[in-house]
This record gives sequence, structure tokens and C-alpha cells, in this order.
Amino acid sequence: MMDTILNLGLNDSAAEGLASRTGNPRFAFDSYRRLIQMFGEVVEGIDAHRFETALAELKRSGDVQQDSDSRGRRPAAARRDLP
Repeated sequence: MMDTILNLGLNDSAAEGLASRTGNPRFAFDSYRRLIQMFGEVVEGIDAHRFETALAELKRSGDVQQDSDSRGRRPAAARRDLP
């Protein structure tokens, strides 16, 4: 089965522009997070648990409640330095 990677054109600058253009940074950065997570899993072969662990740690810190709740900042799972 072939996997599809959504939002492939997003990068740091495009995500900032999308947040500004839509007035919805949560949407923009969650889309970016999903791209990085899917690309990491499908193309780079990164274990999904690494992304899930980063999100769980962010949630435990009390900074966010949901995966998509980045409050206008790039979420931890979108970091290039995953544990």
C-alpha cells in the first residue's frame, strides 16, 4: 500500500505565512506538525513513538492540552531534534 504525505510544500516560512494568512496559527502549525511526523515515519523510517513521546511530554508539561494545540508556536513534535 502506498502512503500519501500531505502538506508536502510546508516549511518554516510557509507555515508562518499560512498562520498569518488564515489568522489561525493552530491550524498552520498543526498541519506542519503532521507533515513532519508523517514524513519522518514514512520517508525517514523514524519510529512513531518518538513523535508520540515528544507530544506526551509537551502535554505533561501543561503547556498544551491536545496534539493540535500549539498556541501559535511550533509544537515539540515538529522539532528537528527529536529524542
